[in-house]
Amino acid sequence: MRLNNKPLRVRELLALIFLLIGLKGGDTTPALFADQAQNAIWLAPIISFLFLLGPFLLLMSLLKKYENYNLVELIFHLLGKKAGTALALLLMICGYLSMFTDMRNVVEEINYLYFPNSPTLVIYVLFLGICLIVAHKGLETIGSLAWALLPIIVLTVISVLIVDIRAAELLRIFPIFGGGVGTVLREGISKSAAFMEIFLITIAYSAFHHTKYFRLGIFWGGGLSAILIITFYAIYTMLFDYNSINNIAFLYQESTEIIPLRHFFTNISTFFMVGWMFSNFIRFTIFLYLLSWIFGAIFEIKRFEGLLLPMGFIAMMVSLIPPSFVVNEMIFREKSLQFMTPIFFLFPFLLWGASYWRDRKT
Repeated sequence: MRLNNKPLRVRELLALIFLLIGLKGGDTTPALFADQAQNAIWLAPIISFLFLLGPFLLLMSLLKKYENYNLVELIFHLLGKKAGTALALLLMICGYLSMFTDMRNVVEEINYLYFPNSPTLVIYVLFLGICLIVAHKGLETIGSLAWALLPIIVLTVISVLIVDIRAAELLRIFPIFGGGVGTVLREGISKSAAFMEIFLITIAYSAFHHTKYFRLGIFWGGGLSAILIITFYAIYTMLFDYNSINNIAFLYQESTEIIPLRHFFTNISTFFMVGWMFSNFIRFTIFLYLLSWIFGAIFEIKRFEGLLLPMGFIAMMVSLIPPSFVVNEMIFREKSLQFMTPIFFLFPFLLWGASYWRDRKT
């Protein structure tokens, strides 16, 4: 599928990446790292980013070399139709696994923290329905909406950081390596796929006025997202002590309830909830749209927007299979990330090898 009007600019991509990846500072991902790394959770994403940086830069150099191709077209061009379909489908399935496990966690958070008397299924249907309505408007609308809402979300994020830093204790960052150097390295590397979206969004490489805009947007968006995630994780480390951080599932929400603002604002977490909810709606709208786009590109379905509803519905039904949030997060999500990390680390090298082989033949 190729967009004819190429609607996006640097600022829209920056906003999309910030919402898709940067806000993993506010979901359950830090709790996943904290289970083993403990108060070294702020080091774990640094290791993940460094581990994926080489393959990501390699993929970007290939996209720059074959400038008219997006992710799926590049894979087909270098590996051929059959092998390319297998690899592209594998990447799409990995992204799909990641999306519905994350979505289940977010719905469980909303249900548990804000609407405890409502059935999970009802909240899930409403959440998915909003994402589908926005996704059907197309990439230009999603990008514009992400850019328009970004100031509200950034204001929320900055407010949370300012509030949290008042209760932060620098000494809680020690011991620096938490559960041990080996443990932190293993956690950071094995769960690197938690940030796989940076690879999947390259399906939009050719959807810009100029591909240079995509490269600028993805490097700025990726860099700011990495800074935000590391900052949030470091704040969590300084807020919660060594013994408690690995027992808290919702670190972001817990951090917003630590300090009341004088006597009149004792429940400020409600204020922060608004920005958090907006960001999650847009985040999963982007994720669902990208995966439908990849699936459509693999099977040459030009009007892939028709896939949004079935893909969203199947994701919802499958994600409800784990009997609880704990099983979904600590078993299903953790094991799937360990399985997916080598795939996202290796596939750019495979493409680079294929490109090198083609160049030698010609």
